Amino acid sequence: MRKYKKRFLQAAVILFIGLNFILVYIDKEEKVDRIAYISEWSKAFQTDLEENLHTSGVLTAVDENYVYFDEQAGSFAEFLVEKGDQVTNGDPLFSYTVDNYYEAESQLLQAITQLEGEITAIQQAISQMNAVQIPQTNTEAPPSLEITEEEIQVEFPQDPIQAAIVKEQYLVEKEKELAQKNAALTSMEDQLTELQSTGDTITVESPYSGSVAAISPELKDPIMIIESQELQAEGELSEQDRAAIETGQPVEIEVVEKDIHLQGTIEQVSDKPKDTPTVNDASIYPFIVSLQDDGHDSRTTEATLPSDESADETLPTEGGDTQDNQTDLPEKEVDKENNVDQQLPEETNLLPGYHTRLVITTKSSMQATALFEEMVHQNTVWKMTNEGKIVEQQIESGILMNKMLEITSGVQPNEWVAGNPESQLRNQAAFITPLKWGNGFRSTINPKEIKWYEPLLTGLVSR
Repeated sequence: MRKYKKRFLQAAVILFIGLNFILVYIDKEEKVDRIAYISEWSKAFQTDLEENLHTSGVLTAVDENYVYFDEQAGSFAEFLVEKGDQVTNGDPLFSYTVDNYYEAESQLLQAITQLEGEITAIQQAISQMNAVQIPQTNTEAPPSLEITEEEIQVEFPQDPIQAAIVKEQYLVEKEKELAQKNAALTSMEDQLTELQSTGDTITVESPYSGSVAAISPELKDPIMIIESQELQAEGELSEQDRAAIETGQPVEIEVVEKDIHLQGTIEQVSDKPKDTPTVNDASIYPFIVSLQDDGHDSRTTEATLPSDESADETLPTEGGDTQDNQTDLPEKEVDKENNVDQQLPEETNLLPGYHTRLVITTKSSMQATALFEEMVHQNTVWKMTNEGKIVEQQIESGILMNKMLEITSGVQPNEWVAGNPESQLRNQAAFITPLKWGNGFRSTINPKEIKWYEPLLTGLVSR
């Protein structure tokens, strides 16, 4: 008899389960309530995200200045500097004796007159640019400046910020050009004074500051190359990387041999390959990074991540009740350090030829709404509402960094998202979550400041 009862009970259980399965399967109108059991969940948070491109580079001098000698001007006497010497504006480079005093004097006077005219034109251009007023708001007709002395017309963009940048860049370039012309004028005046004093000797002074990179004992032009003291980083990009790089992007520079970290920006990126393009060879695109000279900068970016530790966050459940969350979202730093001083080339004895590691920030988003990558299922998330329902939500994503995915639309900060496999979830279904006794739930039902028996005794006495 017991054997038949056992078989009957087994058949009844199987029939019950099968019947429920069939009812759920054929429930096209969703009259049968579904309840989703959520074991993993997370809250959308805000953090700074960026996409980086890692490559290598080498330090080079910003400028190479060439010094020439006209053999028709006279006979070369001697070099007054050696390769590797540091020179400044006005330092003697070499000397020569003139063959014709009056012709040499006339050429120097003519060069001085020409330089004085060029200096006057540059000063006028600077004055005209300083007088240009950049509007505070966008205008339909952007301001323009026509400099007739140099036959140059400067067009400003409509955006006031961009227009101010154009103005500032123009002034910086003109101030640099003015300094070079003044140095050349001083050199010519000194040569004229020496010629008039000695009668046949001229000492050529350096119009540049920097390091003597090369000297030609055979007097082949250029007889001398002077590299500027300012450094830059140069590198090369593949075809794929070239598509992501634009001028103005920030760059972190690590000098390998010195363990020094600098900040810079993409100054120039070539639109043409380094070599003649061919069908079978990959194209390489050179680029230049200018170094910042502000003296201090941080080489790091902070990112705030949800902690693995538990805390007292509450989670919506069915009926609007709340339950302790599985995870909290305190901030912490990720592989970064703060307040790293920017060290300049002059302070660290950096030299051209030092190799570097470059980290180029191609995209960045400050205080972006983000979720962990595993919470997103093919551009879809399952939001947990305050009404205790699970809702399917399409999202648009952006930057992916350290398994954190930027959410550009579809989710707001502090909204809850389920992390269960998508096959276990159903749109508009009610959901339940496990209670975590040691995760704040214990303190909720049994606070330390309240004795559990006091409410019980009060209730008994009142009845």
